[in-house]
Amino acid sequence: MAAELPRGRVRILTQETRIGRPAAELARQAPNPMLNGHQAWLDGLVRAASGKARA
Repeated sequence: MAAELPRGRVRILTQETRIGRPAAELARQAPNPMLNGHQAWLDGLVRAASGKARA
């Protein structure tokens, strides 16, 4: 879900359940691939919104 904010900003809300054996196994790994994947997705959104190509 995205919500528009003042000055052209956008808030993105995500929700995950982490239900099930695969999710539980990922959550126990270090570094956590689920968290790293979400961060990579957010970084990509920032690059796309700013018009910057991936390095």
